[in-house]
Amino acid sequence: MSARTCVLPIALILACGGPDGSDPNDSGSGDVVTSGDAGKDTQPTSDSASGDAAKDAPTNTACVGDTLGANRNRLLETYYQFLTTVTTPQSNGLSKNNVSSALDVWSKLDPSAQGVFLTLSARMQGSILGTDGSSMLSHITKIYRITGGQGATSTDPGSCGGGEYNRMIMSMDAALHTAQIAANQHQGALQQNNKYDISDVVPSSYWRDSHDLGGPHAPFDLSDETNSGAPRGQTQYFQDWNSTLAKSPLNRQDLTTLVDPQAIEMDQDYDCAHNSNPLCSYTTYGQFCFPETSKLGTDIYTDSYGSYGAVYSPASCQ
Repeated sequence: MSARTCVLPIALILACGGPDGSDPNDSGSGDVVTSGDAGKDTQPTSDSASGDAAKDAPTNTACVGDTLGANRNRLLETYYQFLTTVTTPQSNGLSKNNVSSALDVWSKLDPSAQGVFLTLSARMQGSILGTDGSSMLSHITKIYRITGGQGATSTDPGSCGGGEYNRMIMSMDAALHTAQIAANQHQGALQQNNKYDISDVVPSSYWRDSHDLGGPHAPFDLSDETNSGAPRGQTQYFQDWNSTLAKSPLNRQDLTTLVDPQAIEMDQDYDCAHNSNPLCSYTTYGQFCFPETSKLGTDIYTDSYGSYGAVYSPASCQ
């Protein structure tokens, strides 16, 4: 696979980018580890109840629990379900006419798009809500679009940048929306419980209001980002779900008619020009945007945040 290199003159550099968040021991298979307290809350109170519970219990736990693997499997299934409503192929080539399962979706995503999914999902899994200790990823309810670089193939990562590429557009629940609003309003400050509204993968970083001079990506009207590091995570979302703006079509590539007030966009900026392709090579990824030794985006990520669970083998939710 070839890797494109992004080298930019300092005069064009705008800002720098932030951290990951996966369990380096999580291969992504979807194994679920349940805490003792959580297990106590679900124990039956009688032999009869135990038998009924066993009958009702799901036999497939690949998509159950707040682990990186389980959340990835669950969300790939939601993407497949959305694609079953899509007649015209998305820019990644996928539609209901050429995918038959979530596993099929994964196998047909180009490596660049797979890299986007893996790095973004790891970052969200390692970003923790201060209110209850759950991951950001557990509060993502569905995926509408996964895209790598423009023109990406099995051997070429495609464009390193592009406003519609190297990102995911998803939907979130109310708990994550509330946490993002709080992180934005508090500007990432520690709260009374000595926790951030949303922490980042590494202790030195956290989520806060975006400092991007370009402002939120249309049509969204609010944006958060991680405080430091490379790559820097960035989300775009609607401040008020009841606003006319939030209830209007997104008018984004592949999603022109989609209406979802709970929509959320995420990408990661690997260099100072906000390029977001994890399979491109970058030089201006340091704090001061000076040219450094060329590195792949995935290597920049692991250097900052550790493993992103690259060895992922999806499991079916069915």
